[in-house]
Amino acid sequence: MFRIIDWLKNQLLVKLFVIYLRYLIGFAFVYASVVKIKGERFTSISPNEPVGYFFEAMYQSGFYWNFLGWAQLISGALLMSQRFSTIGAMIFLPIITNVCLITHSVNFGSGTPTITTLMLLGTIFLVAWDYKKWIILFKKEHTIYVDLRNEPEDKFMNNPAWVVAGILFVCFTVAFHLLGGLHAFPWITSMLGTGIFTFVWVWLKHKRSLAH
Repeated sequence: MFRIIDWLKNQLLVKLFVIYLRYLIGFAFVYASVVKIKGERFTSISPNEPVGYFFEAMYQSGFYWNFLGWAQLISGALLMSQRFSTIGAMIFLPIITNVCLITHSVNFGSGTPTITTLMLLGTIFLVAWDYKKWIILFKKEHTIYVDLRNEPEDKFMNNPAWVVAGILFVCFTVAFHLLGGLHAFPWITSMLGTGIFTFVWVWLKHKRSLAH
């Protein structure tokens, strides 16, 4: 499997997929985190419904509700930062696994379990993508030897523009919530504009480097 991942790391379209998958999955948690951090209810569904009862119980837990929000914000922000995406994915994995199991256990309908399952599969892929950073934990001490000095730097994925875009995505989303969610159009425009501009900037820079 790791050989397949090594081969995929040489494919430009796959690299783009990984970068924007980090943004997408991280965004989902950052977006959902602010409500919990502020101590507000996540949904208006009646507690008489199974889903509403579940969220009301979580909300009434108080500090634990805030803790979930901070955990989601930190893991999502790390994932979107690109620079610390491996740590973000490792933190994200147990959280999204728990969320996925809950959506399948409680009657969330058909859409939500499908989405959380896809998020779980995407997170597993992101963890596997960075396997060289954690595989050492599963090797015997006398067999540990890691030398990445001879591996060429991936200038495309390590372009600072991806990091800046991730930081902006997090800031825009948090600001949108703090402003009460009243400025959806500027928020969406800012998110799309940042994503498109960053892609074009990095792509042109990559093409320019290949021409030299």
